[in-house]
Amino acid sequence: MLVSEVDTPALLVDLGRLTANLDRMAQLARGADLKLRPHTKTHKVPEIAKLQLERGADGITVAKIGEAEVMANAGIDDIFIANEIVGAAKIERLAQLAERVKVSVGVDSMEAATPLSMGFAQHGRRLRVLVEVDVGLRRCGLQPDDVLEFARAINTLPGLSLAGIFTYAGQVYDARNENEVAGIAAYECRIMGELAQGIAGLVEGEIRVSGGSTPTAATYAPASGLTEIRPGSYVFNDRTQIDRWAATPADCALTVLATVVSVPEPGRAVLDAGSKSLTTDQARESPGYGMLKEDNAAVLVRLNEEHGFLDLTESDLKLRVGDKVQVIPNHACTVSNLFDEMLAVRGGEVEETWPVAARGMLR
Repeated sequence: MLVSEVDTPALLVDLGRLTANLDRMAQLARGADLKLRPHTKTHKVPEIAKLQLERGADGITVAKIGEAEVMANAGIDDIFIANEIVGAAKIERLAQLAERVKVSVGVDSMEAATPLSMGFAQHGRRLRVLVEVDVGLRRCGLQPDDVLEFARAINTLPGLSLAGIFTYAGQVYDARNENEVAGIAAYECRIMGELAQGIAGLVEGEIRVSGGSTPTAATYAPASGLTEIRPGSYVFNDRTQIDRWAATPADCALTVLATVVSVPEPGRAVLDAGSKSLTTDQARESPGYGMLKEDNAAVLVRLNEEHGFLDLTESDLKLRVGDKVQVIPNHACTVSNLFDEMLAVRGGEVEETWPVAARGMLR
């Protein structure tokens, strides 16, 4: 099928741009002597996860047990759930998952760690855990000064095996320039490297010191203090990554194909893709809710549920009813979760259809 024949709204991924993004990140990780464990919450597609593994990824990262189960069912056998797991039902599912694949999870409290310990001890298994460290995001995670004592406490619990530490310096998305991005990455590396030295003797085997993000990935060098990075958005890129100096419009692989359904007046057009197809997340500097691949000066300035309002006043495009356009979204991760399938395209033709198999896996 030709892209021009696809009914809309539809989710497209440009295979050429996708593979270029995957190759670039793999090269960045190798150049910094870091293992790559990409976060698959961005795409939620096992086929893409396998492309990442083929390029040398050491395993994958997910946010939820449901995502891990989908990836395990697809044959992926090394999964880090970069999140705290709380609740008896989830612990039982995690124990069942651990019977099939190598799985590790995050912890940042004894209230969460103790039930995990009991659950896995009852199954006669040991769960690999990484202590989450807060390096400035102020989300989950222990303050650095509390990590060593907590790591020692983890080692007293049956059913658990301390594998290392992890963090997410998400405050990088508030950086005002590239120097601030590099500064945040340097601080992350320093804190994590120092903590790793302190707890190395408590870890069985090689310690994992996990961090990183798409905006910071290009800043790392060998012996940074980390051992692995978990970028996610790089696989597609989006307007947020453009605003964080991590990509250009030419690097954006994911678009929403939409049809012009109305041109009420010159300089304005309405698309059949609204908030149920595109994210309402804002990019830091870029205005609106997306821009057209065909002309980046054409911007979606408003979304209703089923309509996108396109401002063409700065664009040379002369759109007519029935024309199809591709929207580069502000935040690719949330857009992937809105569609049942993703069309892999090359040169104007659809080559494959990939189910977004981990869509809606919120538990």
